[in-house]
Amino acid sequence: MRPVVTICLFILLVSDAVAQIPRTTAGQFQYYGEILAENTTHTIARAKSFFNQPFLVHWDTVASVERPANLILTGKGYITVKAKLHDIGTPSFVPVGLLMRIEILNGHYRYTIDHFEVIDKEGRSKYALEDKPESVKSLVYDQLLQNTHKRVSFVIGWLKRYMKEE
Repeated sequence: MRPVVTICLFILLVSDAVAQIPRTTAGQFQYYGEILAENTTHTIARAKSFFNQPFLVHWDTVASVERPANLILTGKGYITVKAKLHDIGTPSFVPVGLLMRIEILNGHYRYTIDHFEVIDKEGRSKYALEDKPESVKSLVYDQLLQNTHKRVSFVIGWLKRYMKEE
């Protein structure tokens, strides 16, 4: 049994596994979800305070449009993803910019996370995450995609738990 497990593990490590970041029909990376909410007033209050969560996402700007029983919050910021910048060396933190929207309607809310881009330390865009530049090695790019997917999945999980809390 051990040789089979060892062979499977070896194949998994050697294969070109790419992160499964969902894409829109236009080919852009996008996370989207719609969740039922029991109390719209409570959900609106939680959504407003979600963008104040420390160490989750570094928000540069947050805007909101509010109408009775309807709210749209938009935040532009970045997450730090640990990835190697070169084939050799230790991983470093790479800032990945994103745009997040939370829309609250009667009885449910929906979130959208998209517009992913690798940014430099001054906040300028280097390249869209969907478009791998020729100068970036495939191994480095795949690692960046996988770790971005893990971090965004964590943020979405946190959002869902946070919106349920009383």
